[in-house]
Amino acid sequence: MHAPTEAVLQSETLLRTMMEDLRARRIWPNVCSIIAGMLKRRIELADVYDEVHAALASTPRAFYIFWDAFVHAADGWNPEKNRGARQARNELVEINSRISELADQMAALLDRREYLHNHSGFSSDTQYHIMDIVHEASEHNYHYESYVKEEVERLQYQYDPKYWPTLSEVVRAIGTDAERAEVTAYDETTAVATESRKSGRSDFVKALLARIDDNRVSACGFIPNSFALSDSGLASLVNCGLDLSVDELVDADFIKRFRQRQRQAKRA
Repeated sequence: MHAPTEAVLQSETLLRTMMEDLRARRIWPNVCSIIAGMLKRRIELADVYDEVHAALASTPRAFYIFWDAFVHAADGWNPEKNRGARQARNELVEINSRISELADQMAALLDRREYLHNHSGFSSDTQYHIMDIVHEASEHNYHYESYVKEEVERLQYQYDPKYWPTLSEVVRAIGTDAERAEVTAYDETTAVATESRKSGRSDFVKALLARIDDNRVSACGFIPNSFALSDSGLASLVNCGLDLSVDELVDADFIKRFRQRQRQAKRA
């Protein structure tokens, strides 16, 4: 068995230091587990350690940021969390749709109640001014009670109800806002990792490459713009980052096909 290269030793030293720091701070336990798993798979990672070290070791900050980006991508964009992200996105779409529907129903009920108050000879002693609702909703808000309420009440008493939206108008505005809502990702990594219809290992590859791009010199980072991982190196990172078993491993051909699909998508 060959002795580990300097690149392997330096890479593993960096990973151990990262893990020890996280454990000392008691944060990111999953990332610690990922690093611990990597340290057990030296043989699989030796070539990619050499590859990354050759490209980035002359810039220690870039070397560190690459591995930091990798372990956090492995934690944040493994298949289980990716499925969760897709479910959350779909749920958000559904919630906005339901808010829109329910707002229409509630606004109609508020209008009907107002009509009955004015024409039936009965009243239900409910609030009708939007600012009275605001006061009630904010009664436990110290900042509102201490700094805002007095000024709002002054405006409320200064202008009669015709200058304010009705309760039903406010509810309809909430519904319209929800109906027009477009669900978007906070960042490019989330966007690319969830763009396909189904969750898969390719999502992790997309997330990792997006995190690398976010840290390139062109994005005010440290990783050189020219830096690129080989197909075999990227495959090794997928296997170890996601802790894939023998029958789940991906190879360089998997990455080649992935990159071909990406090129075709860009051309399209």
